[in-house]
Amino acid sequence: MKNTVTKAAALALAMAPVLGAGVVSGGTASAATPSHVTEVMQILTTGKLAGSGEQPRITNSSWTVHKGQTVTIKIVSFDDGAAPLMGKYMKYTKVMGTVGGKEVSGGKSVTNVSDINVSHTFTIAALGFNMPIAAAPTGKSIVVTATFTPTKTGTFTWNCYAPCGTGTVGMDGAMKTNGWMTGKVKVVS
Repeated sequence: MKNTVTKAAALALAMAPVLGAGVVSGGTASAATPSHVTEVMQILTTGKLAGSGEQPRITNSSWTVHKGQTVTIKIVSFDDGAAPLMGKYMKYTKVMGTVGGKEVSGGKSVTNVSDINVSHTFTIAALGFNMPIAAAPTGKSIVVTATFTPTKTGTFTWNCYAPCGTGTVGMDGAMKTNGWMTGKVKVVS
């Protein structure tokens, strides 16, 4: 994405049913969710906000999962703009902390996204987890999924590390505002 707030994406976080066994709702896994069930976090990323007056904001930007339980994150992105990664952010082109070190992006299993084609990242640095999100084809969406298993409990910050905010390098504004391009993940026992 371009380095302007009006071009930044609005993320809407919604929890989805979990393989018919338990239900993840309101950003928290139900206590009855068995440990073998995958918790699914679905994130919708919209693009083309220029001129709409919309700001990049996230509903339900904080969520809870269980330690040792498989979590699948599905991101559907309509954002066709890239926010090329440079310098210390180049490491976020690589898929990290996922099962097999891969994600499925646009139907293909990948281990990284080209630095000039990254639109966003969904990164939980303290858990070693990173999903680079490629720019969607113009007028279409791209679906990106990744699975990981949290190995420690606590409350961790997630961020987008693609420079899609304001400021000289695009890492200000929405990038530092809770509920926009950052939030919390709580991992419980």
